[in-house]
Amino acid sequence: MIQWLVNTIFKEYIDNLVDRRFRENTYERIRAVRTQELRSKAAAIRATLDNKTSRVSEEEQPKLQSSSRVRTGSEEPKLSAQADQAAIAREAKAAELDAMRAKLMGKKT
Repeated sequence: MIQWLVNTIFKEYIDNLVDRRFRENTYERIRAVRTQELRSKAAAIRATLDNKTSRVSEEEQPKLQSSSRVRTGSEEPKLSAQADQAAIAREAKAAELDAMRAKLMGKKT
């Protein structure tokens, strides 16, 4: 009698719990398989990328054309007169600002 009562009351609840646990295990297995597939694909791609970079030699690298606009290290930069004048003007302004600071601080020059 008690067994019949327990079966009628709790049977649906227990079946739902078992079904939910079975689905969770199924999802976990599917997720583990997908994760493993992604890891293996990533490893395969990394392996092919490493092979491609190691195969490149200096001979295969493109050379610069003589008409290119790339500056070489042997060329010296050309300073214009305006740049020198701008530097002199900055120095003069800095000296003037220093004198004004000294005057405001009460220092005698």
